[in-house]
Amino acid sequence: MTFKNRKHAERFFITVDDQKLMESNEPELMASVYLPTCYKRVWKHFENALNKKNGIKPEVFENFVPQNASEQAIVTAAYDLYFFGDCINLTDLTDRDMVPDSAFLAICNAIGYLRYGFKSTTNISAVTNYD
Repeated sequence: MTFKNRKHAERFFITVDDQKLMESNEPELMASVYLPTCYKRVWKHFENALNKKNGIKPEVFENFVPQNASEQAIVTAAYDLYFFGDCINLTDLTDRDMVPDSAFLAICNAIGYLRYGFKSTTNISAVTNYD
């Protein structure tokens, strides 16, 4: 798997292990965890709202107040992937002001994991920095 940095990988794998998400067979939930774990501040908003049984409730996304375009893009994409929403369209992804490069890469990775699956490994040595 590809991560923004080692801290991103740690947040993701700790959550996946604690919530036993690899066993859940819910790739949309995994993607909606992958994206907010990119940023510590964003994840702090989401981490206590997640549980394996109920996932993440829509109001957690709606109550998030982003501090920059990257946070906005990450949270909007996570919402879209989890709830099959239509908040971000393909032309939005081409706008570097709306979706900065690091957010774009994270969103593309999450979409790829949805399409091809998440590897059932917690090998943090597979981290590739793209920050």
